[in-house]
Amino acid sequence: MFLKKLAATLFCAATIVPAFGQTPAPSIRIVLPERTRLLQGQLVDLVIEVRNATAVSGLNVAAFGINLSSSFGGATARLLDCDTSSDWVYRANLQSFNSDVTLTATVTADGRTLTDTRTIQVRPFAAPQRRNLILFIGDAMGTAYRDSVRLVDRAIVDANGRNSFRGGFFDSLSEMDRMPVSGMSMTYGTDAIVPDSANTGAAWATGNKTFTGAVNVFEDGTDCTWRFTGVQNATTQPAMLDNPRVENLWQYLKRLFNYKTGIVSTAAITDATPAVQGAYTALRQTRLEIARQYRENPMLNGAPAFDVMLGGGADPFTSAGRPDRRDLLGEFQGIGYRSVTNAGQLAAITGPAPLIGLFKGSAAPAPNAAGIATADVNMDVAYDKLLLQRPASEPTVNFGTYTDQPMLEAMTRKAIEVLSANGDNFILMVEAASIDKQSHPNNAAGTIWDAIEMDRSVGVARAFAAARERKDTLIVVTADHDQSMVINGVTNTPDAEYFDRTKSNNFTMSSPAGVQAFTVYGDSYANVRSAYPYVNSGGAPATISTGPLGPPGSFAPTNSNSDPASSTLSTYAGLTAYRRGSNGYPVNSGVGLRRLAVGFRTGDHTGSSVPVTAEGPGALLFTGYMDQTDIFFKMAASASMDMTEVDAALDMLTKTGGFPTTIGK
Repeated sequence: MFLKKLAATLFCAATIVPAFGQTPAPSIRIVLPERTRLLQGQLVDLVIEVRNATAVSGLNVAAFGINLSSSFGGATARLLDCDTSSDWVYRANLQSFNSDVTLTATVTADGRTLTDTRTIQVRPFAAPQRRNLILFIGDAMGTAYRDSVRLVDRAIVDANGRNSFRGGFFDSLSEMDRMPVSGMSMTYGTDAIVPDSANTGAAWATGNKTFTGAVNVFEDGTDCTWRFTGVQNATTQPAMLDNPRVENLWQYLKRLFNYKTGIVSTAAITDATPAVQGAYTALRQTRLEIARQYRENPMLNGAPAFDVMLGGGADPFTSAGRPDRRDLLGEFQGIGYRSVTNAGQLAAITGPAPLIGLFKGSAAPAPNAAGIATADVNMDVAYDKLLLQRPASEPTVNFGTYTDQPMLEAMTRKAIEVLSANGDNFILMVEAASIDKQSHPNNAAGTIWDAIEMDRSVGVARAFAAARERKDTLIVVTADHDQSMVINGVTNTPDAEYFDRTKSNNFTMSSPAGVQAFTVYGDSYANVRSAYPYVNSGGAPATISTGPLGPPGSFAPTNSNSDPASSTLSTYAGLTAYRRGSNGYPVNSGVGLRRLAVGFRTGDHTGSSVPVTAEGPGALLFTGYMDQTDIFFKMAASASMDMTEVDAALDMLTKTGGFPTTIGK
């Protein structure tokens, strides 16, 4: 909070107070980032801001030596930067270019001639090569989260006691591991090295960087009314919706090439990650507006953004949840969308799009106090849908009336079936949302099983692609950003202690930020939360202010020098060992179980780079270190360019033999 207040103070000081009391001189700005990159024909709003001028005239905007001024409306008086000066804005919405271009804007302001330029790099996009694109986003799925999938789901003990993870090798790696190409993606935003799910999503969806919380738009001069003030409501919402927009790949392919489009998420379907495929707003929390844009998309002349939508968050689609009382779900049904609300109904769907499935919502939907959103109702996590018992430190589930929610792999399978039913090409985003949402409160079990659910969904897509006669489906798996989970090792904590909610240690710690209180349960060696320090050694427990630091001491920890893997105290010895349940997922209880031990440093995102894996036409483009915006252009290249030589090079490396191969892959 202090940093937000400091940022607001510095922002206001920089934009309101002129140096030495002088009146600021008039200035002009083309509201595009320094490094703007577009595809040929990709739509973008051109906005020109003129500051500190009482009168403006004679706007001239040129590109390629051609005058574009007629595309702009007249000057509109706007309050920019929340100061008292006279400011003006010119707009030319939804413009596009076919090659690299330098824009030059000139205007007369209070008798002065002002000029600004901006160079836009434009990549060619030929007619598509009849290819499908499937992008998987594991929300917060950094390297440790991918490791956890392998160490839990691929360390399975069979009925004969044989572990599929032996001697440091796996019999079979995860679906994500087995994809042939890997790289790393940098996730920085324009305003922070630690991003959120909105600006990271905008990067892969549009090919351009933006600021924290922004969905496919660039910052502008009216952001000061809401961005740093905390005043984010229906009154300030117009300033959140006037930012320059840049078209995402889903609308681009649908508008120009009649692609089918889809989103699947275990979050509320208007959450940031699904939103970047279909909406345009400077604040991700404008959920009611995001839902409206799904129905009336601005890039598609008011047509729906998607042919398939599957996820949680029914509230903003209901009349009770909206101040305008529009029944958006009813409107979708009225134009031919089939609607489902549970796993059974989803499984029964056959035939082509369109389809909308909203699998969780509030018992009584209503707009929030700000008037721009509803309650944020995500689907329940994989661990709970599998009816596994939660560890002592993690919350128990409350399904309410939503007891038949589909698993992510079922949603993925149905989305692919419906989108491809008529032989149409499609672009689909699939998100495992609660890898992130369970990481925020440091719920390790909830996080890890959601990552496993994600991996099984990747397997669904890989099977679809492999079965195609034409090898025409690119699959990319990555994350929007990382979180702080790390792999600590293995724990032999007994089930009786791991699940016991009646035994705990409470302690407090004084700090300059105040007194922090913590509760430690018997599962602490499997899950070291960021809130408390951790002692991983024998001897008397440490003490911080009050209370012993460590598990509640209801069992006697063991630490054997002759058999370190049997220790209940050390996490440095032994390998993970799980059994597989009848549903195909690993279970988290039972005799002989050796659990993965993890820890968290924070309850929030980090600025670490995240893995990228790819398979299919053009997959080799995704090797090496890349920026997150490159994912957009690489997917577009895969869809539009001849990848024969690229794919042949990958086949030579992975299929012809003679080169080293990875065990389990």
